[in-house]
Amino acid sequence: MEIIIIETKTVPTIKVVQNGKTIYLHSKYNPMNEVYSWVENFVKIMKTNENILIIGLGAGYHIKQIALACKNQKVNVIEFNDEFYSWFIKSIFYESLSTLENVCLLSFSRLSVNEKERLFSSYSSTNIKIHKSGMDLIPEKYVPLQSLLKDLQYQQLTIDHQIDSLIENFDKNTLLNDVGIGKLRDDYRGRPMILASAGPSLTKQLPLLKEIKEEGLITIGAVGTAIKPMLKSEIIPDFFMISDPNKATLSQLVDVNIPEAKLFYLSTAFYETVLLHQGERYILYQHGFGEAENRAKKRNEPLIKTGGSVATSLLDTMIWLGAKSVALVGQDLAYTHGQSHAKGAHLQKIVNVTSNQLQVDNYDKNGLVNTSKNLTIYRKWLELYAQEHSDLSLYNCTEGGAYIENWNHIPLFKYKEIIK
Repeated sequence: MEIIIIETKTVPTIKVVQNGKTIYLHSKYNPMNEVYSWVENFVKIMKTNENILIIGLGAGYHIKQIALACKNQKVNVIEFNDEFYSWFIKSIFYESLSTLENVCLLSFSRLSVNEKERLFSSYSSTNIKIHKSGMDLIPEKYVPLQSLLKDLQYQQLTIDHQIDSLIENFDKNTLLNDVGIGKLRDDYRGRPMILASAGPSLTKQLPLLKEIKEEGLITIGAVGTAIKPMLKSEIIPDFFMISDPNKATLSQLVDVNIPEAKLFYLSTAFYETVLLHQGERYILYQHGFGEAENRAKKRNEPLIKTGGSVATSLLDTMIWLGAKSVALVGQDLAYTHGQSHAKGAHLQKIVNVTSNQLQVDNYDKNGLVNTSKNLTIYRKWLELYAQEHSDLSLYNCTEGGAYIENWNHIPLFKYKEIIK
């Protein structure tokens, strides 16, 4: 590894040449502009009463700015590359951090086994921030961990790009003074449930789903995108959820009139879409958004794990409500037969397959199916959720799409028989 200090028009940056690859740990032109934006977005969503974990030393500028902005919080910094860590603590960049009392620099390899195992679980997801240098310099021996970090980084970048919308929606949604789901728990405790998503395989399940709805023995919850395909088959769910903070969700409920169905919406969901529903509305507060967590505590409401998608959010909601069992329908997590969504869903389109398309095991585990990065993250979340809640009865009845580890894979008609 060759480490070179490069001058810019503001402060020096660091160039690393490793395995024939050149990496700049900060901007080659204006490192501080990059840092200010990075820190500003982080401070907006983090919890102010918990410690902070930063992945990646870089040149230390980002660390110093966070430490100064959060003087009452401890800032722990993990570097995975031993060689770079040893160079850094002897460099000029270390000096500006050494006087900061709330900063602690750590080399991952020098942590104990227990410390490594507890590393991420010791922090709220909002208080973990991954710097590009932390990913660029991670050694090959940490590839499994790198995959986890990439997923977390992807989710954080998504939040960073939407932070202003999240805050605006939260402010407007809370002004509605809608109640939370706290009072509903006894209404659904012990009920078998179906979670209907809008994946391509939903289309073939609609006839049976209609029968199940008419029998009334199973509670049906749906994501917003699945509403229009379900209504075309005369299926009105017991409740449905929206979570996306963007205006695009409006088309999910335009010309939809189902006052008999309850609307569950995340506190940061697009507020104009929330207003379209003429029936009962319930606001949900989510883990990972500081203002939502504070408000939930004040109102004695539960916190929902989002998992990054409306379906994962709805699953955790169902479990909190006390579902006896949950069956997934239309949760393809893949582009089954080259389709993005079920017929009639507002986002439905044909997906052009490319040579570098990501592929995973299909539902029957007898072949592969095309998918994407974000769908893979949701699938991993569902797999981990089932692993961590081994006492739950969780079934994948999608009958298409991707295989979801740790879930029971059975046809929908068998789930219908099981719960009788």
